[in-house]
Amino acid sequence: MSDYKTLLDWLYGLKWFGIRPGLERIEEVMEKLGSPQDRIRTIHVTGTNGKGSVCAMISSVLQEAGCRVGMFTSPHLVDFRERFQINGENISREDVLRIVDRVRKTGVHLTFFELTTAIAFVYFYEKKADYAVIEVGMGGRFDATNVIKKPAATAITSISFDHTDWLGDTLEKISLEKAGIAKEGVPMFTSVDNAVIRNECRKKSARVLLVDGEKRTNMSGSFQKKNAGMAAAICNYIGIPEAIIKAGLLRTEWPARLEFIEKNVLLDCAHNPDGVEKMAQFVNSLNRNVTIVFGVMKNKNYEEMIRLLPSHKTIILTKPKIDRSADPNELKKFCSNSIVVEDVAEAYERAKKMAGKDGLVLVCGSCYLAGELLARINKIEMHPIMFVQ
Repeated sequence: MSDYKTLLDWLYGLKWFGIRPGLERIEEVMEKLGSPQDRIRTIHVTGTNGKGSVCAMISSVLQEAGCRVGMFTSPHLVDFRERFQINGENISREDVLRIVDRVRKTGVHLTFFELTTAIAFVYFYEKKADYAVIEVGMGGRFDATNVIKKPAATAITSISFDHTDWLGDTLEKISLEKAGIAKEGVPMFTSVDNAVIRNECRKKSARVLLVDGEKRTNMSGSFQKKNAGMAAAICNYIGIPEAIIKAGLLRTEWPARLEFIEKNVLLDCAHNPDGVEKMAQFVNSLNRNVTIVFGVMKNKNYEEMIRLLPSHKTIILTKPKIDRSADPNELKKFCSNSIVVEDVAEAYERAKKMAGKDGLVLVCGSCYLAGELLARINKIEMHPIMFVQ
C-alpha cells in the first residue's frame, strides 16, 4: 500500500479479527522478521494502572542519560503514530507504510495489536535504539509483547480489576496473567507483593524487587510519585546515576493523565475503578466546584466508576464515537444531577458554560473520550483507527 489513509483503513479492518490470546502468530512473524525484539535491550512493563506513566518516566530518564530510546504504548490518543516513538518523536508515515508492507510479506495473519507490536520491534531495531520501553497491551502472559525472550528488566506497576472478561475475576487470576511476563533470570520490579507473583517469578529464577518508595515528578497526583519510584528503581538497576534519574523524572510528560489542557479544564484517562479513585483524590484536594464530562466503554464497571467520581455539582454523560461506548442513558441510572449530551464536543462546551470562570471541568472515563476531545479541540480529522486498542 502506498497511501497512508488506505493503510489505516486496512488496519482498522483488522479489529474484526478481535483479541486472540496466544503467542503462536507473533512468534512466527517475529522469527520470519529476524527476531528484532531479541536484538535490542528492552524493558517490559505491565500493570492494571500506571504502566504507561512508568514507561514514559523510564523513557524520559534514559533520554536524559543520552540514550536513544524507543517507546511502544497503547492505545494512542489522536494519532496512530503515537504508539511508536523514539526520543519522543512519532514514527513517520513512510516508515509505517514500509514496515507494514514488510510484515505483511511474511504471510502471517495477525490481529491489530499483534501487527502494531511487530511494527514497534522492527522500527526500534532499524533505528538502532539503545533501549526499547515496551508497555503490555493487556494482561501479560498471552500479550503479543510477551514475545520478548530476555528483557533487561520487567515490571508490574499495580494489580486491580480491569478486563476481567479476559484476565479473570479475582486478583489472583489477574496477578497470574500479569506475572506471565517474568523471564528466566530477569529481575521483576513490582509494587505488588503477593504469593502468585512470587511463585511465578520463582519458577523463572527471577528475583522479585519490591518497590514501595516514591520520587518527585511534575505529573499531578500523589500516585504518580509511586510510579516515579518504580521508574527510578528500574533506571537505578540498569546503571543510571541518581542525578540523571531525578532530572528525567521531572521532565516527564504524558498526555491526558491529570493534564490541564486549559486553565480550568482537567483531562484524565482513568478508565477503571482503581484509576478513578486515585484521580478523585487529586481532584477533591483542589477544593473546586467541579463539572464532570464522563464517557466510558460498556465493558467497564461503570457503576463503580461513577460512585468513585470526585465531588461534583453536575455530571454530563457523553458517548465517544466508538461502538464499545456505553449508552449515556444507561449511565444516567447511576447518577444524580446528570444530563445527557451524546456529542463529545457539545458536552465539553456545555460543561465549560456550566462551570463558569471559577469552576473546574473534569473530562474522564476513557482514553477514547480523551482522544476524541483532543482531536476536536485541535481540529484534527478523526480516523476510526484511533478507537482501536
